Amino acid sequence: PFQMLVTNIDYSDFLGRIAIGRITRGTVKSGQTMTVLKKDGTPYNGKIVKLYAFEGLKRQDVSEACAGEIIALAGLEEIEIGETVADPKNPEALPPIHVDEPTITMNFMVNNSPFAGQEGKFVTSRHLRERLYKELLSNLALRVEDTDNMDTFKVSGRGELHLCILIETMRREGYEFQVSRPEVIIKKVDGKLMEPMEYLTIDVPEDYMGDVMGD
Repeated sequence: PFQMLVTNIDYSDFLGRIAIGRITRGTVKSGQTMTVLKKDGTPYNGKIVKLYAFEGLKRQDVSEACAGEIIALAGLEEIEIGETVADPKNPEALPPIHVDEPTITMNFMVNNSPFAGQEGKFVTSRHLRERLYKELLSNLALRVEDTDNMDTFKVSGRGELHLCILIETMRREGYEFQVSRPEVIIKKVDGKLMEPMEYLTIDVPEDYMGDVMGD
Protein backbone atom coordinates (compact mmCIF):
# COMPACT_ATOMS: atom_id res chain seq x y z
CA PRO A 1 0.00 0.00 0.00
CA PHE A 2 1.09 3.56 -0.76
CA GLN A 3 2.80 5.53 2.01
CA MET A 4 4.50 8.95 2.06
CA LEU A 5 5.51 11.27 4.90
CA VAL A 6 5.07 14.98 4.15
CA THR A 7 8.40 16.70 4.87
CA ASN A 8 7.85 20.06 3.16
CA ILE A 9 5.02 22.31 1.99
CA ASP A 10 4.76 24.66 -0.98
CA TYR A 11 1.89 26.84 -2.18
CA SER A 12 0.48 27.77 -5.59
CA ASP A 13 -2.15 30.40 -6.32
CA PHE A 14 -3.68 27.97 -8.83
CA LEU A 15 -3.33 24.64 -7.02
CA GLY A 16 -3.33 25.63 -3.35
CA ARG A 17 -1.15 23.83 -0.83
CA ILE A 18 1.36 21.33 -2.27
CA ALA A 19 2.74 18.44 -0.19
CA ILE A 20 6.34 17.31 -0.80
CA GLY A 21 7.94 14.07 0.38
CA ARG A 22 9.59 10.79 -0.58
CA ILE A 23 7.43 7.76 -1.31
CA THR A 24 8.20 5.08 1.28
CA ARG A 25 6.36 2.32 -0.54
CA GLY A 26 3.78 1.70 -3.24
CA THR A 27 2.79 3.82 -6.24
CA VAL A 28 0.57 6.84 -6.77
CA LYS A 29 -1.27 8.19 -9.80
CA SER A 30 -2.63 11.61 -10.67
CA GLY A 31 -6.40 11.75 -10.03
CA GLN A 32 -6.23 9.06 -7.35
CA THR A 33 -8.04 9.45 -4.00
CA MET A 34 -5.74 9.22 -0.99
CA THR A 35 -6.16 9.22 2.79
CA VAL A 36 -4.26 11.79 4.86
CA LEU A 37 -3.47 10.74 8.43
CA LYS A 38 -3.04 13.76 10.68
CA LYS A 39 -0.51 13.76 13.54
CA ASP A 40 -3.22 12.74 16.01
CA GLY A 41 -4.26 9.84 13.75
CA THR A 42 -7.42 11.48 12.40
CA PRO A 43 -7.97 10.52 8.74
CA TYR A 44 -9.54 12.45 5.88
CA ASN A 45 -9.70 11.78 2.14
CA GLY A 46 -8.61 13.98 -0.75
CA LYS A 47 -8.07 13.69 -4.48
CA ILE A 48 -4.68 14.29 -6.09
CA VAL A 49 -5.23 16.86 -8.86
CA LYS A 50 -1.55 17.24 -9.82
CA LEU A 51 1.47 15.00 -9.41
CA TYR A 52 5.05 16.19 -9.84
CA ALA A 53 8.43 14.46 -9.78
CA PHE A 54 11.77 16.23 -9.43
CA GLU A 55 14.59 16.38 -11.96
CA GLY A 56 17.33 18.31 -10.22
CA LEU A 57 15.60 21.37 -8.77
CA LYS A 58 12.88 21.39 -11.43
CA ARG A 59 9.44 19.83 -11.15
CA GLN A 60 8.05 17.68 -13.91
CA ASP A 61 4.37 16.92 -14.38
CA VAL A 62 3.97 13.12 -14.24
CA SER A 63 1.02 10.72 -14.22
CA GLU A 64 2.54 8.11 -11.90
CA ALA A 65 5.35 7.76 -9.34
CA CYS A 66 6.67 4.86 -7.28
CA ALA A 67 8.64 4.06 -4.11
CA GLY A 68 11.90 5.96 -3.63
CA GLU A 69 10.91 9.01 -5.69
CA ILE A 70 10.60 12.49 -4.20
CA ILE A 71 7.28 13.92 -5.35
CA ALA A 72 4.91 16.85 -4.91
CA LEU A 73 1.14 16.36 -4.57
CA ALA A 74 -1.51 19.02 -5.13
CA GLY A 75 -5.15 18.72 -4.12
CA LEU A 76 -4.84 17.89 -0.41
CA GLU A 77 -5.74 21.38 0.81
CA GLU A 78 -5.36 21.07 4.60
CA ILE A 79 -2.21 18.94 4.63
CA GLU A 80 0.71 19.85 6.90
CA ILE A 81 4.32 18.79 7.52
CA GLY A 82 4.55 15.53 9.48
CA GLU A 83 1.32 14.00 8.19
CA THR A 84 1.15 10.75 6.20
CA VAL A 85 -0.44 10.28 2.78
CA ALA A 86 -1.60 6.66 2.50
CA ASP A 87 -3.71 4.16 0.57
CA PRO A 88 -7.41 4.56 1.55
CA LYS A 89 -7.85 0.78 1.63
CA ASN A 90 -5.10 0.27 4.21
CA PRO A 91 -3.98 3.60 5.71
CA GLU A 92 -0.92 3.33 7.96
CA ALA A 93 0.73 6.34 9.58
CA LEU A 94 4.49 6.91 9.56
CA PRO A 95 6.20 8.41 12.65
CA PRO A 96 5.39 12.14 12.42
CA ILE A 97 7.93 14.94 12.36
CA HIS A 98 7.28 18.24 14.13
CA VAL A 99 8.04 21.83 13.12
CA ASP A 100 10.04 23.61 15.83
CA GLU A 101 8.42 26.58 17.54
CA PRO A 102 9.63 30.15 16.77
CA THR A 103 12.48 31.55 18.87
CA ILE A 104 12.76 35.14 17.59
CA THR A 105 10.11 37.82 17.02
CA MET A 106 10.19 41.13 15.10
CA ASN A 107 7.68 43.81 14.18
CA PHE A 108 7.09 44.42 10.47
CA MET A 109 5.77 47.95 9.97
CA VAL A 110 4.68 50.30 7.20
CA ASN A 111 7.60 52.58 6.33
CA ASN A 112 6.86 56.02 7.78
CA SER A 113 10.39 57.41 7.54
CA PRO A 114 11.24 60.57 5.53
CA PHE A 115 12.40 58.29 2.71
CA ALA A 116 9.13 56.36 2.45
CA GLY A 117 7.93 55.44 -1.05
CA GLN A 118 11.35 55.49 -2.71
CA GLU A 119 12.27 51.79 -2.66
CA GLY A 120 9.17 49.69 -3.40
CA LYS A 121 5.78 49.64 -5.04
CA PHE A 122 3.87 47.76 -2.30
CA VAL A 123 3.90 50.16 0.63
CA THR A 124 0.51 50.06 2.41
CA SER A 125 -0.52 48.06 5.49
CA ARG A 126 -2.95 46.09 3.30
CA HIS A 127 -0.12 45.04 0.98
CA LEU A 128 2.07 44.09 3.94
CA ARG A 129 -0.64 42.11 5.71
CA GLU A 130 -1.68 40.17 2.61
CA ARG A 131 1.91 39.19 1.83
CA LEU A 132 2.72 38.08 5.39
CA TYR A 133 -0.41 35.95 5.75
CA LYS A 134 0.18 34.43 2.31
CA GLU A 135 3.64 33.37 3.51
CA LEU A 136 1.98 31.27 6.23
CA LEU A 137 0.52 28.97 3.56
CA SER A 138 3.95 27.51 2.79
CA ASN A 139 6.25 28.72 5.59
CA LEU A 140 4.87 26.65 8.46
CA ALA A 141 7.56 27.62 11.00
CA LEU A 142 6.46 31.28 10.74
CA ARG A 143 3.89 33.02 12.97
CA VAL A 144 2.14 36.30 12.08
CA GLU A 145 -0.07 38.26 14.47
CA ASP A 146 -2.02 41.49 14.13
CA THR A 147 -1.30 44.17 16.74
CA ASP A 148 -3.25 47.10 18.16
CA ASN A 149 -1.59 49.25 15.50
CA MET A 150 -3.04 48.59 12.02
CA ASP A 151 0.34 49.37 10.44
CA THR A 152 2.34 46.90 12.59
CA PHE A 153 2.48 43.08 12.46
CA LYS A 154 4.28 40.79 14.90
CA VAL A 155 6.27 38.15 12.98
CA SER A 156 7.99 35.24 14.74
CA GLY A 157 10.39 32.73 13.21
CA ARG A 158 13.15 30.18 13.77
CA GLY A 159 16.02 32.57 14.34
CA GLU A 160 17.32 35.71 12.64
CA LEU A 161 18.29 33.92 9.42
CA HIS A 162 14.72 32.66 8.97
CA LEU A 163 13.33 36.19 9.25
CA CYS A 164 16.16 37.74 7.21
CA ILE A 165 15.37 35.46 4.27
CA LEU A 166 11.72 36.53 4.41
CA ILE A 167 12.69 40.22 4.59
CA GLU A 168 15.04 39.97 1.61
CA THR A 169 12.52 37.95 -0.43
CA MET A 170 9.80 40.54 0.17
CA ARG A 171 12.20 43.39 -0.63
CA ARG A 172 13.07 41.81 -3.98
CA GLU A 173 9.36 41.37 -4.72
CA GLY A 174 8.85 45.14 -4.37
CA TYR A 175 7.58 45.42 -0.78
CA GLU A 176 8.73 48.43 1.19
CA PHE A 177 8.53 48.28 5.00
CA GLN A 178 10.55 48.71 8.16
CA VAL A 179 11.33 46.23 10.92
CA SER A 180 12.12 46.41 14.61
CA ARG A 181 15.09 44.85 16.38
CA PRO A 182 14.68 41.09 16.94
CA GLU A 183 13.67 39.90 20.39
CA VAL A 184 14.15 36.43 21.88
CA ILE A 185 10.90 34.64 22.75
CA ILE A 186 10.94 33.73 26.44
CA LYS A 187 8.60 30.97 27.60
CA LYS A 188 7.51 29.87 31.06
CA VAL A 189 7.97 26.12 31.60
CA ASP A 190 7.02 24.60 34.97
CA GLY A 191 7.00 28.06 36.49
CA LYS A 192 10.50 28.94 35.22
CA LEU A 193 11.43 31.39 32.47
CA MET A 194 13.20 29.51 29.65
CA GLU A 195 15.29 31.00 26.83
CA PRO A 196 15.74 29.09 23.53
CA MET A 197 19.12 27.44 22.89
CA GLU A 198 20.68 25.85 19.83
CA TYR A 199 23.48 23.31 19.61
CA LEU A 200 26.11 23.57 16.88
CA THR A 201 28.37 20.77 15.68
CA ILE A 202 31.45 21.67 13.61
CA ASP A 203 33.51 19.00 11.83
CA VAL A 204 36.99 20.28 11.00
CA PRO A 205 40.44 18.74 10.39
CA GLU A 206 42.46 18.23 13.58
CA ASP A 207 44.95 20.95 12.57
CA TYR A 208 42.23 23.60 12.89
CA MET A 209 40.55 22.39 16.09
CA GLY A 210 42.44 24.85 18.27
CA ASP A 211 41.46 27.86 16.18
CA VAL A 212 37.77 26.85 16.12
CA MET A 213 37.65 26.14 19.87
CA GLY A 214 39.43 29.42 20.58
CA ASP A 215 36.86 31.40 18.59
